[in-house]
Amino acid sequence: MIQSLTIKNTAIIDKLTVEFGEGLNCLSGETGAGKSIIIDSICCLLGERSSRENIRNGCESASVQGVFYDESEAVLDLLEEFGIDVEDDGTLILFREYGVSGKNICRINGQAVTLSMLKKLGETLIDIHGQHDSHALLMPASHIDILDAFGGEEITAVKTRYKSAYAHLHEIDAEIKSLSGDPEERQAKIDLLSFQIEEIKSAEFKIGEEEELEDRRKVLANAEDISVCLNGTYARLTESDGMHGSVCDALYDIQSDFEKISEYSEKYSELLEKINDAVYALEDVTSVLRREKDEDLYNKEEADEIDERLELIFKLKRKYGATIKEILKFCDEAAEKLSAIENSAERYDAALKERASVCEILKDLCEDLNFMRAKAALILESNISGELSDMDMSKVKFKAKIDYENTDDGEEISFGKNGLDSVEFLVSTNPGEPPRPLAKIASGGELSRIMLAIKCVLAEIDNTPTLIFDEIDTGISGQTAISVGTKFKKLSKNHQVICVTHLAQIAAIANHNIFVSKVSLDEQTRTSVKVLNGDEKVLEICRLLDGGEITETTIGHAKELIQRLSK
Repeated sequence: MIQSLTIKNTAIIDKLTVEFGEGLNCLSGETGAGKSIIIDSICCLLGERSSRENIRNGCESASVQGVFYDESEAVLDLLEEFGIDVEDDGTLILFREYGVSGKNICRINGQAVTLSMLKKLGETLIDIHGQHDSHALLMPASHIDILDAFGGEEITAVKTRYKSAYAHLHEIDAEIKSLSGDPEERQAKIDLLSFQIEEIKSAEFKIGEEEELEDRRKVLANAEDISVCLNGTYARLTESDGMHGSVCDALYDIQSDFEKISEYSEKYSELLEKINDAVYALEDVTSVLRREKDEDLYNKEEADEIDERLELIFKLKRKYGATIKEILKFCDEAAEKLSAIENSAERYDAALKERASVCEILKDLCEDLNFMRAKAALILESNISGELSDMDMSKVKFKAKIDYENTDDGEEISFGKNGLDSVEFLVSTNPGEPPRPLAKIASGGELSRIMLAIKCVLAEIDNTPTLIFDEIDTGISGQTAISVGTKFKKLSKNHQVICVTHLAQIAAIANHNIFVSKVSLDEQTRTSVKVLNGDEKVLEICRLLDGGEITETTIGHAKELIQRLSK
């Protein structure tokens, strides 16, 4: 429930705090005093759209803050989801500021949140019914949702299963559409993929092949320099120049000398081991040089083959990937696509079978929904008729008409998002007249009362702690107004109810009366609110009853009305 609302710099409000209590709260006051601004500010606090035009003239921003208490499980779950701490005293503080720049600042218990988070939380705190909400009743498309909401968890559970199967049906239909494309286009894809796969496979590429070919081409291109180096090195290692022996002979001599002195010291023995390693290494080098120097390093035929191979790699790299690895990956993916297309006929048949199975499930769920809706409709009709009777509309007959699509003619079933049902609320305002759509029958006053009857019935199963009714009593008076006030009072037993009214009969029955007025100060107009005490409430009822000069007679009438409706 909302405990207080603080509004700053909004329209003709500079700063205003409104205190609300449990039970039925009635806001009254002269037209244009600011009652609608208060309701609009609550809507803004709950995440609805704000307008810069509402910002008070000369101000850069406007803000609204609400303090709530008695948090429900739904609220606590959302706070946990948002990672917001719960206050020790159980209060919940919502804040929103919006500026001329369009920027929003939103907070929950002092923690910054997004506007969508604020709206999601707001939906669990307050349900607002305005005088313009009746337009929704004139649109048959909304009627099935109202009936389903009244049906409660039983319908919700089946509807959830239906929506899941319905979404699966759309996925299957999309697959069937993709599998039943143009045959010529399908064959063109097969031909292209087959060519690409064959072109890559015929090349017989190996990962690392390009690098090996590049290395070999470097050797062939520099064969003469390599040959000179190999022969010269081999000669220096194995041949003497007449004055000096070869490098190998010199190393052998050194090895022989150290063998003689190695037994004299450990360090000479260690040096001999290193010399022996050098001798073995040099012998390996000499052996390799002996083989390599005698080979014919340049082979024109091999060079031409390498160039052709590298040219093929370059060509396919331009078409299929930057490396041989990527080219081979492209080939694998193309093979998978080709297999999928070639097997599409089999997949198409399987998809059709799966579709038929899902359709059977959907049809069964539609029948379940139709049965549950029919049962809920009877209860809804009875309850709304009872509410209408209480508001002096006992002759009005309300009917929730359900049409179920006939699927026994063998034609393909066309499932909708809500099943095979269509729902429309019909009303007969006079005995003997057939029920007709609300838009063609109900007058403004009748429509307001029918809407209130529906809201009252739905509110019985509504867990939202606070309900706000904004001037939905328009067009009624007298005993009917008393009946409407009684409905509000009934709702206030299980909900906090806030009502904006111009009717004395409704204001008289309220637990808390809040008077909204305009005051002029320093050539500026501001909105003021006051929670009325007993005597002040009597005077306000007098104003609503007569609007003229307050006399002993009107005061007596007001007291009598308050006393009679308080029983």
